[in-house]
Amino acid sequence: MKRWRCSVCGYVQSGERPPDVCPNCSSPKEKFGEIPDDFEELQMHYEKKVSRGKEVEVNPFFGDYSGISPYVYNLPAGQRVPLHKHPTTDELFFVLKGKLEFKVGDKKVTAAEGDVVKGKMNVPHTFANIGKEAAAFLSVKGPKPVDLVKLEEA
Repeated sequence: MKRWRCSVCGYVQSGERPPDVCPNCSSPKEKFGEIPDDFEELQMHYEKKVSRGKEVEVNPFFGDYSGISPYVYNLPAGQRVPLHKHPTTDELFFVLKGKLEFKVGDKKVTAAEGDVVKGKMNVPHTFANIGKEAAAFLSVKGPKPVDLVKLEEA
């Protein structure tokens, strides 16, 4: 099976032919190019990892880094991740869409698209989608391994 990449937004689709219209950005099929079998993906549009389900989802972004762990978190409106900490890992949160409230240690921060929030190692933190639509953010944790200590049940 062939893989096709939209040159406008980076969306990738598998199939014998490219789609007539990109489902992500609505570009015409002429904007798609075939991806060679030996292609190593260096760029990935976050939309490929964003879901629109009703539960919180955590998707690995690129899984082949030896020192860092990048993930895309998808939080439906009103959802919250319980309080936890990473004893040996720092974490950066880059908001891709939506409006989130982070609590890091004893500080609360409201963040929206384009904002970055810092979580230091061994400091308890939680986050919630306080907007009316689904929210997504890129979380980069490092160094590996990433340990998780739950401080609150879901």
